Amino acid sequence: MMNNPILVRTALSALVLSAAMGTAMASEFTINPMVGVAKNKAMGTSAALGLEAGYKDFILGYSYTGDSNKDDLSKHFEPLQPMPFDNAAQQTKAHYNDDYKAHTVYAGYQFALGSGYLALKAGAEFSTLKMNAGVGVYDVIPGGQNLVESGSISTSSNTVVKPMVGVGYYMDNGLNFNLHYTIHSGNRDMNGSAKRSDNNSAEKATFNGQIPDKDFSTLMFTVGYRF
Repeated sequence: MMNNPILVRTALSALVLSAAMGTAMASEFTINPMVGVAKNKAMGTSAALGLEAGYKDFILGYSYTGDSNKDDLSKHFEPLQPMPFDNAAQQTKAHYNDDYKAHTVYAGYQFALGSGYLALKAGAEFSTLKMNAGVGVYDVIPGGQNLVESGSISTSSNTVVKPMVGVGYYMDNGLNFNLHYTIHSGNRDMNGSAKRSDNNSAEKATFNGQIPDKDFSTLMFTVGYRF
């Protein structure tokens, strides 16, 4: 037990100082989860997620958006050649799918403005694109179907890096609004493979190509709450 008044006062002073320093340090660091929507010129609208960490007036952030477009086609038609079944037919099945993912990292700096803070941000987006397409022709007979011929193409891009700029407004109550834009147009290199097969043979080939001047520029709007 401490019965020395000087030691008691010293201990209490240390506790008060430690608590004050802890509060000051905690207020200098912030975490800001964000959610919203992104409009990609080529891919359409999708959900967007983000997370920012702040220290005093400096900001480091990350955001993600991505989308997948898929189309399927199935069509029945009468066979061009006689078949041993009166009710036999042929069926064509086709599919197409593209998958786009974009990750963005950025830094920013905030300035006092009105009842909150205005932040200017800049960074880089890292995106990938995968595309797949295929078609198959089947003889449809009572009790099942037989594959006559099929073909497919699968392509993917390397990671493409593009510039990102943004602004954010942070209110004193923690609520904030953010607008980010990624400048992303031009050709995109793709690496792919193609397959073809029928009842008698199968072939496979690889190729390199480009998607000419497709615009993947993205406008992202998110709402966050900073702790």
